[in-house]
Amino acid sequence: MKDKLIALMLVLAAPAALAAAPAVLPESSIDPALLQIDELKHLGAPLDGSLALVDSNGQTFTLGALRGKPAILLLSYYGCDGTCSTFNRSLAHALEGVERFRIGADFQVLTVSFDKADSAETARDFAAKAGLPAPLAAGWRHAVLREGEADIARLSASLGFNFFWSRADRTFVHPNVMVFLTPDGRIARYLYGHRADPDSIGKALVEADWNRIANSASVIDILSGVCYSYGYADGRYHFNPSLLVGLGSMLLGLSAIGLGAFIHRRKTGRLTHA
Repeated sequence: MKDKLIALMLVLAAPAALAAAPAVLPESSIDPALLQIDELKHLGAPLDGSLALVDSNGQTFTLGALRGKPAILLLSYYGCDGTCSTFNRSLAHALEGVERFRIGADFQVLTVSFDKADSAETARDFAAKAGLPAPLAAGWRHAVLREGEADIARLSASLGFNFFWSRADRTFVHPNVMVFLTPDGRIARYLYGHRADPDSIGKALVEADWNRIANSASVIDILSGVCYSYGYADGRYHFNPSLLVGLGSMLLGLSAIGLGAFIHRRKTGRLTHA
């Protein structure tokens, strides 16, 4: 009888013990390293300009329509109510601080969804929630890929952009990254969300379109391109004294050669007159 009473008490206590124990959540099966972009593999690679998109106004265009001026490309999804919208707003805020380059005239911005469930309507809702100021909205499009999943796979693969659906969180896991494109549609630079500041964006735009922007703006842009280099480890532009020293040495060497040539001509000229 005593043994039966102990067994009954254990059975009654088991549910309470289970309820008191903290819930054990399954560990994520997604390795964060899988979200890293192999930048050296993709920098300089051309994007397929024939990819067809539909913007938030229902207008169809191709990725090649961006060519002719540098572009900033963002991959987001419009059902996201967290990082995607925040990232787009952070870029908008940073672009307001980029005073020397004008969106629409000097460069353009395109946000593309990587969610096959998105449409022109969800793109329009997302853009409306972003609340872009009129000067930014004129040079910024929100769009979806017209052919859906197949073209999403093509574009994301060409960018090295990896994303995964988390069933536990019911959300996409993906990097927040700005991709800077050259006027001929090649990948020039990746800048990650935590680097969405006016200074870094300005340097990346100069890097994406060296000739047109640097020549039309000022000598400061040329010096910026020479004196700063991009660090892959921390995603920042750093002052590069070695390039500046190299440039100074080159100029000093050329000056010495010129001075030597000038002195030699003066001496030979005197001997001729004598």
